[in-house]
Amino acid sequence: MPQITPWVKILTIDMNTENNPHIVDVTMDTFMTEVIEKSKEIPVLLDFWADWCEPCKNLTPILHDIVDSHPGQICLAKVNTDQEQMLAQQMGVQSLPTVALLVNGQIVDNFMGVKPKSEITAWLSQHVSLDVKQEPQSDEGVQQLIDAGEYEAALSALMALPAEQAVWQTIEVHLLMDNVDAAQKLYDGLSDEQLKMPEADQVKAKLQLANVSGDEQMAAFKALIAQGAVEEAIQGLLAALQRDLGNADVKQMLIASFGLLGDAKLVAQYRRKMGSILN
Repeated sequence: MPQITPWVKILTIDMNTENNPHIVDVTMDTFMTEVIEKSKEIPVLLDFWADWCEPCKNLTPILHDIVDSHPGQICLAKVNTDQEQMLAQQMGVQSLPTVALLVNGQIVDNFMGVKPKSEITAWLSQHVSLDVKQEPQSDEGVQQLIDAGEYEAALSALMALPAEQAVWQTIEVHLLMDNVDAAQKLYDGLSDEQLKMPEADQVKAKLQLANVSGDEQMAAFKALIAQGAVEEAIQGLLAALQRDLGNADVKQMLIASFGLLGDAKLVAQYRRKMGSILN
């Protein structure tokens, strides 16, 4: 069997069995029960290791992680070859670490050396069916879905995050989907502490913008703001206000836009310009 270059990411773990019923230490006396008979119920990974074996210390945490990621779908049986030399000899182990996969009492495949988790999982999937445990999305991962316009997928991912962490992006997605009522309901449910956060001001401004009606020109200003060109939109709105001092939609959009600038000095500057136009 070809030698495998050890994986560069070094991991360490106590080689004793963790508190997981699907991870067990195996001896010659328990081999038949814990490996052969067990594999007739559930696939068993048989890991031959030793205390002095550095690659073993790198591989074992990966195997633990795989078993933890697929609870009840696969077992890990570990053999300390220093203590169970006869068992290792009978199994034909020639180098460490060696991992065998047993299904229905038979070895169906094996490998030697260290591999990354993704490679071992792919190797396992050739022989057994494993349900993939859905990992919760990070804020960054959700933002990538939002940027890609995959709003339904983003909402699903946000549901897996803690409510306080997800609320701002959830409101943003509802607004992008034109679900203004849903976004407003979330905003109305914010705590006093959340309302003091900078995100609350941004959300309030976006909700105000969403409620502004108007013609094609107003829609164009909204589009500019959605693209992040807030100042450009404000300058256009100021020009529109100068042409029509009584346009309530322009005034409302201007005031809402100020909340998106994120710069107090800039807000004061544009407020003065708006004031000078109206006076």
